[in-house]
Amino acid sequence: MIINSSIAILLLLIAGTISLLLAYIGWQNRAQTIVQPFILLMAAETVWIFGYVVELSSSSLDAVILINNIEYPALQTVPIAWLFIVLCFTGREQYLTRRTVPLFFIIPAIVWVLVLTNPLHHLYYTGFYESSFGGSTIWLYEHGPLFWIHIGYCYLVTLIALILAAGRLFVSTELYRRQSILLVCAACIPAFCNMAYVFQIAPFPQYDMTPFAFLASGIILAVGLLRYQLFSAVPVAYSLVFYTMRDGVIVTNNDYRVIDLNPAAERITGVSSHDAIGKMVEEVFPLLASLREDPALSGERRIEAEVQKEGFLRFYDVAVTPMDRAGAGPSGYLCLFRDISERKGSELALAQANRKIGLLASITRHDLMNKLMAVGSYLELSRELATDPTQMEYLDRQLGAVNAMGQQIAFTREYEQLGAKAPVWQQVSSVINRIRNQVDFHGVLLESSTGLLEVYADPMLEKVFYNLFDNAVTYGGDGLSEITVSCHRSEGDIVIVVEDNGAGITPEDKERLFERGFGKNTGLGLFLSREILAITGIRIEEIGEPGHGARFGIRVPAGKFRNVGLRP
Repeated sequence: MIINSSIAILLLLIAGTISLLLAYIGWQNRAQTIVQPFILLMAAETVWIFGYVVELSSSSLDAVILINNIEYPALQTVPIAWLFIVLCFTGREQYLTRRTVPLFFIIPAIVWVLVLTNPLHHLYYTGFYESSFGGSTIWLYEHGPLFWIHIGYCYLVTLIALILAAGRLFVSTELYRRQSILLVCAACIPAFCNMAYVFQIAPFPQYDMTPFAFLASGIILAVGLLRYQLFSAVPVAYSLVFYTMRDGVIVTNNDYRVIDLNPAAERITGVSSHDAIGKMVEEVFPLLASLREDPALSGERRIEAEVQKEGFLRFYDVAVTPMDRAGAGPSGYLCLFRDISERKGSELALAQANRKIGLLASITRHDLMNKLMAVGSYLELSRELATDPTQMEYLDRQLGAVNAMGQQIAFTREYEQLGAKAPVWQQVSSVINRIRNQVDFHGVLLESSTGLLEVYADPMLEKVFYNLFDNAVTYGGDGLSEITVSCHRSEGDIVIVVEDNGAGITPEDKERLFERGFGKNTGLGLFLSREILAITGIRIEEIGEPGHGARFGIRVPAGKFRNVGLRP
């Protein structure tokens, strides 16, 4: 007989529709790890609910048993799916692997076989009997010993999930405490209704009200999704260090949506965690918009940010680092704010002092050059009036000394900024391209194959390559036709090789090549090139063979290079 309890059927249909809708919403966001078990849960609940509708609508025992056998895997999946959700929610998703997940379904699979074969042993259901519900006749089950073993397994899984979820009530922020409360309530309501049915507790001791409880559970989950960013703002594991550290930390998901921030970040941004979580990171701290991932770049990205707080200007070193799990690609981003106001103040004071020293050196250099020009002019006049060969020789030597002094003074103008500015990331190919118009190569071909390689070096890095190219053209000899720049890995470092096909460097000169004063002009070019590179721990040496061209190796240590192998 078809039942006429329309209210019960209507409630079940509403509950099933909500579960199906939540499963669809989850499917649209299935890329998130925690959403995958949520889809499984909603699908299992949907099958359970609509299966129960058919059971209530049928008066045939054979039809009821058939539907029960079909929907039983869904009944067994519900507690397991809840446990999977809680494991992801509490940061324990590493326990859910391709090897461990099937283990949770071994007992349910055995139980399903026992349910299907129950007519042969009657150990799961010992019998069936008719009863009245809402004015209609329904079939009820008498449970056997195997049923109690299986129900104990389901309740154990549910209890573990509830304990893990409840643990979040004591360690998380207000938003995540509310999320935990919603999860616990959404799991407890169906669990308590099922226990009332299994242990025949009033007011409906003989009827399974679990599918009806899914209506309340679905409403709670819908509120969590819409109001509390459930599953899109999943908390990370907290510790006392995270709360008390002075550096600000903002954690985002893969879409740069804020999922967590510590109290220091709240003070820096002026935005509370309650208002920040769920928003895009640039809405919380606009300067982070410039650090959104560039497809051409990988790894850590950083800027220096200025923040006006309480009438004072604060400086922060802001780094955005992808959180990569086992090489599977970024699962989110960590934004770290480090207060560098004191260091910045020292840098600004040092820069101001350097400007003053530079101004004094510029004035002194200008005055010296004027004096030397006057001395040189008088020596030239004396040279023209002199008739004694010995006197003329002495005057020539004096003119040579004056000219050398002038070159030395002019040289100091070019290198007065050495170490005055902080090191910066510089693209090697861009540095080389700027030098192409500074050196007269006399038809010598210059080739570079460093790609997008960047090195962290003093801003005067350009002078290093200028000296190497200029020396190659000047001393390479008539056989010089090509200069090449390349790079390769060596023991964790990057070696930038600058080589030519000229005359090369003799073994005697190679030993003194970087000594101060060694050379035919000022003797400071290669010496200062080595000092420029040494500021950030970069080393340079001549590694060529005599007679086979000059070959310089610039060894850049780990941490001082990036974008290796990338091409423009």
